[in-house]
Amino acid sequence: MKDLNSKDNSKVEDELDRAEKNGDIKWVRPLLYAFRDRPEDALRERMRIMLSTIKLSGAEGIYIEELESGDCSEIVADILGFIWSAGFDPSNKLDIITRIATNGDFRSAMEGLSIIEQCESIDEEHVLLESILNVRSAIENCEDKSLKSMYEPMLASLQRLERAQ
Repeated sequence: MKDLNSKDNSKVEDELDRAEKNGDIKWVRPLLYAFRDRPEDALRERMRIMLSTIKLSGAEGIYIEELESGDCSEIVADILGFIWSAGFDPSNKLDIITRIATNGDFRSAMEGLSIIEQCESIDEEHVLLESILNVRSAIENCEDKSLKSMYEPMLASLQRLERAQ
């Protein structure tokens, strides 16, 4: 795992091969950090694909922890995309998802909307109420029409979840 951040691309490539072959949950966070720290290139794209297709149930928790911690603030839109692409259901963390989605750029909002729209139910009412509050506040304070166009369907999806309770 230590070579994921190597300056030697062949070492990084070897580590990615090892991760694909033998990877388990211990690889997720180091791979995420390597993705965060690497400039755009073919190896970073390979990391993106790997992080988007992880089917390990614990990976969702790691992604959520990194959204909460702020250590990966420059790649929050990517992390939201990984959660959605991997098919995770973070419905009981929608408060965090909406906070990130409404405090980021257009891509963060779009990825957040994609996650929210796929949620079919939510068990924790306080999480739902906090999520609705996050999005309503974003709509009220937003002057960017393109962002508002993401927030409004986000709110509609959350209200649909609220009615379904």
